[in-house]
Order: sequence, then C-alpha cells, then structure tokens
Amino acid sequence: MFCPNCGKQIKDEDNFCRYCGCDLRADVVIDKNSQPDIAPEPHVQGIADIKDSQEDSLPEDMEELVLYDVKKHWMALFWPIVLTPVFFIYFWNIFLNTHSIFSWLVVFGILAAIIYPILRFIYDKIIITTKFAHIKIGVLNPVEIDIPLKQLDRLDVTQTSMGKIMDYGMISFSANSERYEYRYIKAPEDLLYIIDNPVKFVKEALNDDDSF
Repeated sequence: MFCPNCGKQIKDEDNFCRYCGCDLRADVVIDKNSQPDIAPEPHVQGIADIKDSQEDSLPEDMEELVLYDVKKHWMALFWPIVLTPVFFIYFWNIFLNTHSIFSWLVVFGILAAIIYPILRFIYDKIIITTKFAHIKIGVLNPVEIDIPLKQLDRLDVTQTSMGKIMDYGMISFSANSERYEYRYIKAPEDLLYIIDNPVKFVKEALNDDDSF
C-alpha cells in the first residue's frame, strides 16, 4: 500500500509511515491503483448530436455557426455597367465644354446611378446561421434585421420572367411594420430550399463541413 501523506510505498502491516511518520492506524489508506467513483459529467449537446438527431427542431442553446451567405447576381450591376461608358462620353464631350448647372446635375445624376448600386452590391448582406438569418440592407442608414431560423417562412422569394432566365430573384419580407426588398439574389432556389426545411438544411450543412 501507499502512504496517504507522502505517497511512498509502505508495508500493509505498518502503523506509521517509515518516511514521513504519518499515523496510519486511524486514516483510510487509498491504493493508487484503485479507481475512485466519479460521477459522470452532464451531457452537453454538441454539433454531432444535432447532425445525428432525428427531431424536427434545433436546440435553443446550440452554437451559432455561419452556414450560408446569400450572394447577389451580377445583374445587380447592370446599370453601372451600362452607364459607365455613358458617363465618360458625356463628361469628355459635353461637360468639359459647357460647365453649366444643368451639366453638373447630369454628371452627378449619372455618378449616383453608377455608385449607389455598386455600394448596395458590396454592403447588402444576408447570412444564414444555425440560429438566424442576419439581414443588412442599405448604405448610408442600413437596416439590420435578425430573423430566427424557425421563422424563415416570413421571407418571400419571387422571380420575374427575366429572373428565371438569368437565375436571380428578389426577397421581400415585413419587419417593424415595414416592407423590405432585397433584389438580385443569386440562385433563389437555394434560399427557397432553406426556407422550406431549415432544420434539414442545418444538418446537411454541418455534415458537408465535416467532409472537407
């Protein structure tokens, strides 16, 4: 056996430890080879449990992970692409030769029509996580809305005839008593799939992450 005070090996019949003098008669000697009973730690639900779960809901306390970033279609830049050469033609051939107030208004109007869609293309965001759809719309005074994953059916995805041909669509939804639109989303059928079955999407996305 071993001394409970210094841990050195001693004889079973010893009443005192020959190394540190500890009284062994009243103490309970613990053999270091014996395994004490340890209560099992409470189980914390992790990502693996979510992936293997057959339930149609997700736990409220699960970790928030980014699963899908909604991209904008290049058609969102249609007018900047068209108006950029128009701006340079007007600037070099008309504006530099007139300098009238009207020409200044035209220049600023064309620039606004070019720059604003580009900024919206960069700053507008829809990110789907394991808990929310985080939506940001606008540039100067952006609107930021978090929609719980189980309430994604609030998002309406529509496509025009041109959108079906070019594979882009529009998201519309109501929040804070106002109606918002998020135009030119790429591959709207992917977002429709998430809206129809968010729990299934989360599990599939987590499994896809493990495959890399």
